[in-house]
Amino acid sequence: MEGRAMDAQFQKDICALYDTKDYGDTEPDCQTGYAKLLPLLTEEQKVSLEQMELAYIQRRNYAAQYGFKCGIFGAFRQFFGYSKANDGGFDDLVFQDLLMQPGMQRHHENYANIEQCNEIDRAIMDALSEENKEHMVSIACAWQQRVYSAAFDGFYCGYRAAYDLMEDLMPLVKVQNMDKILTMEYHMGYIKPYSEVERLHDMAA
Repeated sequence: MEGRAMDAQFQKDICALYDTKDYGDTEPDCQTGYAKLLPLLTEEQKVSLEQMELAYIQRRNYAAQYGFKCGIFGAFRQFFGYSKANDGGFDDLVFQDLLMQPGMQRHHENYANIEQCNEIDRAIMDALSEENKEHMVSIACAWQQRVYSAAFDGFYCGYRAAYDLMEDLMPLVKVQNMDKILTMEYHMGYIKPYSEVERLHDMAA
């Protein structure tokens, strides 16, 4: 089941979700960073940058998979009344455990990738002028946002999947828990209060 639920298509879907969101200047700054930085790097540094990118991709994949599993757990925990977290448990199950110290150290292979990214980032930054360091910062910021987004969206997908599974056995489960589901979706930013929907509609008119 795990292999079917979190195959290559799952990772593509997570990346596609990221592309639908607005992260301000994060991605444009990243592309500018690559354009400005690559001509300045030695061949050895370019290889190191590629290694950093591969480590970030592994981190993103892991974040999506772990987030999905935590989303399933969070939904069931919420359903059985063991948690009243407004975000369905994202903060304690994923953010604190996977993305923050000291929790992230529990994930040994993923933590090794984090250390590799940091080591390569420091090595390249140390060789750059103050003027050009901002380009490396922009690249790292974009990759970190991609990892966070993968964990975030993976968690929500798992949360939704858990309620879909429960619905097969209990057809009214979503109706009976709609207050919890809507509160979670609001706190995670997937839905807006109707006043905000009206305001955005008026702006677009």
